[in-house]
Amino acid sequence: MRIFGALLVMAASTAAGWIYGALLKKRWQLLNALIQGFQWLGTEIGYGSVPLGEAFTRIGARLPKEVQALFTGFAAALNGAAGLTADEAWQESLTQNRDGLALTAEDWAVLSDFGRTLGTTDREHQVSAIRQTIARLTHQATEAEGEYRKNERLYRYLGMAAGALVVLVFY
Repeated sequence: MRIFGALLVMAASTAAGWIYGALLKKRWQLLNALIQGFQWLGTEIGYGSVPLGEAFTRIGARLPKEVQALFTGFAAALNGAAGLTADEAWQESLTQNRDGLALTAEDWAVLSDFGRTLGTTDREHQVSAIRQTIARLTHQATEAEGEYRKNERLYRYLGMAAGALVVLVFY
């Protein structure tokens, strides 16, 4: 029975290390998907002169599932019966999708700041705000990639080591 408990503790701590390592990779992938989405948004608004709701719907259809919910949620809130402004719709979409995305507080701040300028200025300023958001997200993605590359193995091994330590202390 003690051996079974020791194996269970080892498995749980190892799984926790692997999960945390996977979250680092997931954040990096989500930031890259957001960058791609904002690049497409800049094209849709800058060259296509497409209304915001339609642009976000088109882009959302091409993005991965997690990021798609953010873009399509905004389009639904913007086109909904509540008559929300673009900023209110964006903030609502961020709030609804906060739990589903593995992003840090800094990442959410970048996305929230983008909403403050959304739909309040002319097309050129919108494209400029999108470019600034892309630059900030690119910086975040670069940091996320570095953290992922540097710490993924560390967290995997740390999970195993922590389990071994707990087993040794209590065995």
